[in-house]
Amino acid sequence: MKRVAPALCAIAIAAFIVWMPLGRPFASWLSIIVLASLGCGVLAHWFFGDAKVRHLTLLCAFAFAGFLSADFSPYSEVSVRRSGSGLLLLLVFPAAQIIGANARAMRFVQRAIYLAIGVVAMDIVWQYCFNQSLLLGVPAPLDRWRFTGSLTNANEVGFVALLLPLALALPIALALPIPFVRRIPQACFAVFSVFGVLLTGSRTTLGGLYVGANVRSWFGSRVFVKWSLVLLIVAASIAWLGDFGAFRRRVGETLQPQNETRLETWHIAVDAFLERPILGNGPGAFFEINEASRKIIRTDGRETPAGGMPWVHSVPLELLAERGLLGTALFALLFAMLARDLRRGLANPATRAWSAAIAASLTTFATMSMLDLTLLKDWCSVCLWLSAGFAASVGEGVPSESQEVRSD
Repeated sequence: MKRVAPALCAIAIAAFIVWMPLGRPFASWLSIIVLASLGCGVLAHWFFGDAKVRHLTLLCAFAFAGFLSADFSPYSEVSVRRSGSGLLLLLVFPAAQIIGANARAMRFVQRAIYLAIGVVAMDIVWQYCFNQSLLLGVPAPLDRWRFTGSLTNANEVGFVALLLPLALALPIALALPIPFVRRIPQACFAVFSVFGVLLTGSRTTLGGLYVGANVRSWFGSRVFVKWSLVLLIVAASIAWLGDFGAFRRRVGETLQPQNETRLETWHIAVDAFLERPILGNGPGAFFEINEASRKIIRTDGRETPAGGMPWVHSVPLELLAERGLLGTALFALLFAMLARDLRRGLANPATRAWSAAIAASLTTFATMSMLDLTLLKDWCSVCLWLSAGFAASVGEGVPSESQEVRSD
C-alpha cells in the first residue's frame, strides 16, 4: 500500500497539469476526478504511507481563515462559491509532498509538466504558422496580434513560466560525451517554449521566464547570470525586428504606465482592505468590490475603473483585500517556513539541483504575482501549491544518498 498514495496523487496531478492549458470547457468532470484522486491519495498516505507531510497545521489555518473571510464577507454567498475549488486545491500541497518522496511518481509528474508546456507551445506556434491552433482548431487573430492557440486568454500561458524550471530539471539529454551537446534537447525545448510565449505578447510571462532562468542558474552554473543581459538584448532585438506577438506595441504600452488600468484596480484593492482590514471581503469577491466602486461618484480625480475586472492583478493586494491581515499573515508564515525548507534542500548535495528548480518556480510566482496571477484561477493555485509541496518535501532532512535510492 505504500505505493498507492504516490501513484494516485501522481496520476491526479499529472492529469490536472496536462488539462490546465486547455481551459474550463474540459473542467467540470475532470476536476472532480482529479480532486477525488488527490483526496484518496492523501488519505491512503495517512494510513499506509511513510513520507512525512509538513506544515499541514499552517495550511489548515490558512484554509480556515479563508472560510472565515467568506462567511463574514458582505458578498458571502458569492465568495463561498468562487473560492470552493481553491480550498479543495490546497490538497495539491500535501499530495506534492507525498509524490516528492517517491522517485517514480516524481518522474511521472515531471514528464507531465514537460508534456503540457511542449503541447501548449506547439499549439501556439502552429496557430501562428497555419492560422489555426493544432488542438481545437481555433483560428488565428485577424489582426495577427497575441496568438493564444487553444487557450481562452493569453494570461493562461503564465503556467509555462511557473513550471518551466521544474520541467527542465528532468534529466532529458543526448547520450553523447560532450556536456554542451548533451544538453541540446533541453536547450531546444526552452527556446521553443519562449518563442511560444513571445507570440502571446504576455509581458508578465516573459519577465517570469527571465527571472526563473536566472534564479535556477544562480544555484547551479552561474554562466547564465553573466550572459543573461546579452541574451535578453539579442532576444529582444529579434522579437523587435520580427514583431513577434506585436512586441513593439507591447513595449510601447509598457513605457506608458500612466495608461495602465491596473493602477486604478490596485487603488480599489487598497480601499477595500482599509474598509475590512482583519478578515477582508472574502476570497474571490473582487469582482463585486470593483463593480461597487464603479457606482461611486468620484470627486478625487481618479478614473472610474473598468468593468468586469474579476481579480486584482496582484496577489499580495488580493490577499489583503479579500482575506485581510489574518489570511495574509498565515500565507506569509507558511512560505517563510518553505523558504527554510528550501535552504535545507540547497545545502544537501542530493537535492541541490531539484531545490534550485523549486526555488526558481516559487520566485517566478512571487515576481509575476506582483503584476498578475490570482488565487482565483485553478491553474495558478495548482502551480503554486505544487511547487510549495515540493519545497516542503526537500526540507525533510534527506540523507546524502539520492532520493531515487531512498524511495526505491
